[in-house]
Amino acid sequence: MSIRGRLVKGTVWNLIAVGFNQGSTLLVNIIIARILMKHVFGEYVMVQSTLLTVGTLSQLATGYTASKYIAEYRSADPERAGRIMGLCALVAVLTATIGTILLIGMAPLLAGAMLGAPNLALPLIIGSGYLFFSSVNGYQVGVLSALEAYRSLTKAGVISGIAAITITALGAWLGGLNGSLIGLSTCALVRCAIHNKWLRAETQSQGIRPRYRGSFTRERSVIFNFALPAAVAGYYSMPMIWLANSFLVRQPDGYNEMALFAAANNLRILVLFLPNVMNTVGLSVLNNEKSSGDLSHFNRVFRSNLLYIFLASIAGAATLGMLGRPILHLFGKDFRAGYGILLILLSSSVFEATSIALHQFLQSRSKIWTSFFGINVPREAFLLIAAYYLVQLYGSYGLALTYLGSTILGLILHASVVAVVYIKECRASSSALTFAGS
Repeated sequence: MSIRGRLVKGTVWNLIAVGFNQGSTLLVNIIIARILMKHVFGEYVMVQSTLLTVGTLSQLATGYTASKYIAEYRSADPERAGRIMGLCALVAVLTATIGTILLIGMAPLLAGAMLGAPNLALPLIIGSGYLFFSSVNGYQVGVLSALEAYRSLTKAGVISGIAAITITALGAWLGGLNGSLIGLSTCALVRCAIHNKWLRAETQSQGIRPRYRGSFTRERSVIFNFALPAAVAGYYSMPMIWLANSFLVRQPDGYNEMALFAAANNLRILVLFLPNVMNTVGLSVLNNEKSSGDLSHFNRVFRSNLLYIFLASIAGAATLGMLGRPILHLFGKDFRAGYGILLILLSSSVFEATSIALHQFLQSRSKIWTSFFGINVPREAFLLIAAYYLVQLYGSYGLALTYLGSTILGLILHASVVAVVYIKECRASSSALTFAGS
């Protein structure tokens, strides 16, 4: 199949898969907001944000690493792809276990000292199941994406999306906040099991067998040169984002303010839905093509993908901007007050989507340390400092303005770093040609 055909086919299938996952998340949040009401929904959002932060840290970027290297080697060197798969699987389970144990032990401290709500310690402990299974599943989704197994991802996404709506809504109805988190953990288990079923089928059909013995010894460079810097970026960025959010909940009426911000933020995530789908598909296809050595073709496809993602984000932001008020009303009548927050966050989504597309270039060149120091460090430092001051002045609007400012800065930094790397490549290529000619 041609590159364009693979991109279109992968995007369509992945669109359905992620649509069910993101759509179910949005619908679950709407249902929970209406059942738990505004203040308790704000507590649920902050617990969920904490679980997502710790879960991201626990993955050690195994899904991200698997999606790059397995895509690159599945055709050229299936045996090495199997070793990398085995290595990522072992690391994913180990780090998910460590992260879960740490969360359970630190739950009272996080709830009391950081969130100003000691009553959230038990919900955090209940949600530790979500942390473990979602961390392991991140690796599985990364492998399926690398194998371009989007039909399998779609089947898994449809089933797990329906399960999420049913189980989490039932938990909220029967058990309030704690019931919601029991449902969330149960859904993570179901999603992990479903993806594992299709992962085993896909690896068998494509002739790639996970190899565990000796995988670290032979492939440790993958961990140190890619997974580790990607994880360090997550260890730095995710806590910064979480701290910025925690500034809001510690303000007077903070959890009600967080509820408004979270409802608007759900729609921001919806705008990023299509760009993220396109980026995931492009990431696998481009890394697979990179192994062929035709970098000029790679760069043409990269530029096309960048343009399409930019246009998709503008279209999504404009559409949700027009439909924002009635959609926010679905969360409850009090949530329409978040429309101004929504407009700010929708603007930020365009800059964020474009940055995601630009990051493909750095990822494909394994410039993760460069990306961390050149982009993550200054961007998240700005985020934290701006949030500290703006949240005190403007509440949830201040947090939204912080996100907007950090995404604008992130786009500027991405463009600058990509330009520097590209210019260096061109000079190196020109020097090599000159040397060969002489």
